[in-house]
Amino acid sequence: MNAFRCAALFILATTAIVSAQVPANKEPHHRTVFENAQFRILDVNVPPGETTLEHSHNLDIVTLSMTNGTDTRVQLAGQPWASRPRRTLGNVETNDYSGKPISHRLETLGDSPYHLFAVENLKTGGWSTTPALSTAGTTLAKESRSFRVYTIGLGKERSQTSHTHAVPTIVVLLSGKVMSEGPDEKAKANAPAPVGLKQIDAPGQWVLVPAGDAHHLVRLGNADSQIVEIEVR
Repeated sequence: MNAFRCAALFILATTAIVSAQVPANKEPHHRTVFENAQFRILDVNVPPGETTLEHSHNLDIVTLSMTNGTDTRVQLAGQPWASRPRRTLGNVETNDYSGKPISHRLETLGDSPYHLFAVENLKTGGWSTTPALSTAGTTLAKESRSFRVYTIGLGKERSQTSHTHAVPTIVVLLSGKVMSEGPDEKAKANAPAPVGLKQIDAPGQWVLVPAGDAHHLVRLGNADSQIVEIEVR
């Protein structure tokens, strides 16, 4: 009888732990900005002194730091809290969680928020193997099975650039102001994502470039512009 009770209590405790976890896109600090059949964009924002719920990641994800050096710590399921390296503005991380999920909590320390632009690849296999983009002024910063991430700097020496991505691509502004030019024939099919001719002039603003569309970026104003492009493979 005692053994039976212990087993029952263990099952109840395990069930409680599992039920306490939520998928990343359901965690209150992870707001879904856009989702289609291929990917999901999350705005991850944890104000100072706040802690996320324990949440699970079971899809490949790329995250782009939108703040500079926020102090945080993380707790993996069943593990003690551990500090994380500070991420500078524009820092990119990729994690291959599909097939090897994790769950954790994150706490923001100090006086500034922890803010990420995140994209989940909804594929669990069959990722694109098309070659990486090779265009002047565009640098491949990170590559994984689910994503390629490029950085682009537009200034006095190079104020514009043009290229075509073979897969859907999210253009994210880090600083400055740019005009993103491209065809708008696929705008309706991708609504409410911004597609086509769009001005982006605030950090974190983004534009979707559908697969195969020619894309042109032009710097606006006198300040240098920093852009990140995320290919969803």
